[in-house]
Amino acid sequence: LCTSCYLHCQSSYRPTMPTSKSEYIVTASQSYISRSANILVAPNLHSKGKSVIQKNVTIHGEFGAPIHIGRYVYIDEDVEIVPSVIPTSSDPLLAIGSSSSGSGGVGSKIIPQPPTENEKALPVIIGSHTKIGNNCTIHSIAIGSCVRIGSNCRIYPRSKIHDCCIIENDSVIPPDMVISPFSRVRGNPARIVGSLPECSGGEFVEDCVQEYTRFVRELGE
Repeated sequence: LCTSCYLHCQSSYRPTMPTSKSEYIVTASQSYISRSANILVAPNLHSKGKSVIQKNVTIHGEFGAPIHIGRYVYIDEDVEIVPSVIPTSSDPLLAIGSSSSGSGGVGSKIIPQPPTENEKALPVIIGSHTKIGNNCTIHSIAIGSCVRIGSNCRIYPRSKIHDCCIIENDSVIPPDMVISPFSRVRGNPARIVGSLPECSGGEFVEDCVQEYTRFVRELGE
């Protein structure tokens, strides 16, 4: 990694390393899923492979919306991925009381609530070569490729993070916020505080492939 990109990457994310191969389920596409992860309605999770899902991760497939994960994605411990929920009708009477994926003010953890008969859940897309740090809650409709999300972040409903971004530790992204490519983000509420060099995409791809290879090697594969 070039010096600037290496520092960007390391400042946002430090992965959990494996302790035992028996702790993981290995899929046909060579993804490693912790046996203590909670994948609700597993058929709604679609992974392109060679990804790692760590312990105590909860993925809410029971909302009925597909959750797509690219290749070489790393999801660290205690992450919760919840589809955004919107009204099925533009009728304002039906929109009243919409859960918008749960309850709670901005900055607090949202309590997941499945869609009612007047609501629907939106698909979740997480691009390739993306890492999500521990203890994050993700309600975003889309997280691009080559994204680094630090620890203890709250990503609120209907938000969208484009490719090649860093979300620093403890950031809170408000509902409907759209983050442009090559952005560095921090704060509560989050704001764009800088930009990333154009080399970031290639560097992040290389980093994720190397991290996955090291993970598999430490398991003794």
